[in-house]
Amino acid sequence: MKRLFLALLFLALFGAAAELNCINTSQGALLFDGEYACVSFGEYEKAYPLADFGMYKAKIAEAWTVLDGQGVRIGDTYQKTGACEAGIIVMKDQKYQLLGADLVPVNKKQYMLITPLSSGALALKGQSWDSIPDRVYYLDRDGQEYMRDIRLIFTGEEHEGLLPACDGETGLWGYIGEDAVWAIAPSFASAGGFVNGIAPASALSGMGVINRNGEWLLHPLFTDVRLNERLILCRELGALYVYRRDENGLILISAFERAEGELTGEYYIVRAEGETEIYDSYGTLMMNCEGEGLIYPGLPSQLVFRVEEGYRAVDIETMEASKTYGVIRANEEYGAYLCGDLNDGAMRYGLMDESFREVLPVVYDSVSVNKDGIAAALKADGFEVYALAGDHAPVLLTTINKTDTEE
Repeated sequence: MKRLFLALLFLALFGAAAELNCINTSQGALLFDGEYACVSFGEYEKAYPLADFGMYKAKIAEAWTVLDGQGVRIGDTYQKTGACEAGIIVMKDQKYQLLGADLVPVNKKQYMLITPLSSGALALKGQSWDSIPDRVYYLDRDGQEYMRDIRLIFTGEEHEGLLPACDGETGLWGYIGEDAVWAIAPSFASAGGFVNGIAPASALSGMGVINRNGEWLLHPLFTDVRLNERLILCRELGALYVYRRDENGLILISAFERAEGELTGEYYIVRAEGETEIYDSYGTLMMNCEGEGLIYPGLPSQLVFRVEEGYRAVDIETMEASKTYGVIRANEEYGAYLCGDLNDGAMRYGLMDESFREVLPVVYDSVSVNKDGIAAALKADGFEVYALAGDHAPVLLTTINKTDTEE
């Protein structure tokens, strides 16, 4: 059965050989082809796919460039690089341009800013590069430019099809929709990104929470508002309020006086009078700790605690705990922990899964893993590259010696 599993794993790994495999390591980006032959090691600081273009953006000294699907550099040197439905966004000499898949500008226009939208891009253009933009322009998938009768000063980052933006006429914040027109009119002192259909926003009276229609779900009466997919944590004059979102709206589940709090994944942490309490998203007390030790996000249903000897991951549902390491850091993208300990005066690293099993032993100079579960483990003489295989032992794909890549 195990041989069958490994055979299927290798078919899955090598089936999509057209794309590079990319791992960003402490030594620089490690790029290898579908057969796990090394294409580039250490030439670029970092490398990321340019979505839907079959290319990669790669970080070089204080700049970015573009690589093709074989890891060959095909782009110029850019201050910034990104991708959207309309094309590849680059900034050079403080000016933004939109490029096609051939890295040729789709038009001759230059902009002060280009921001991705779900179906295209929003662009700002002014008379000079230090002036307030004169208009907003919508760029479609063909790079065609359509002027909107809107002036903006700042924009945030699009979430769920809505882009926070500050109106150049009034200085108030609203939200731009996918077609680069106002979806929520500018009427807020500040506006944050949407998460599951709600967003933090503020008025002169304080901060609150709005829905996608710009209506207040929590009136702006708080000094601070933080939210995630399930919970909203609000502060007001030393008091702490926690709300949970369900089909009936926002429900107050906890209130505390003279307390500090923070959200972390599925839980919220309350610190008061020298104690730390951990609650789940229904307001149930899950754990009580003396003191105010540091707590970090872990994998789902888990948290990482700072203890005297180092760090320990704990599953809040089962109360199972990992062994103590000098370092534990969650990699949510794949679902594993980087763990490390001092060994002969040097830090050594390995990988631990969500069951607290050591997937890779703590013997490496560094360990990096990408979203596909391909891990690069560095030793003095080079990398061992593994495919992580769930409950099964990791599969060694290749060994890359540093001497082979230094030319």
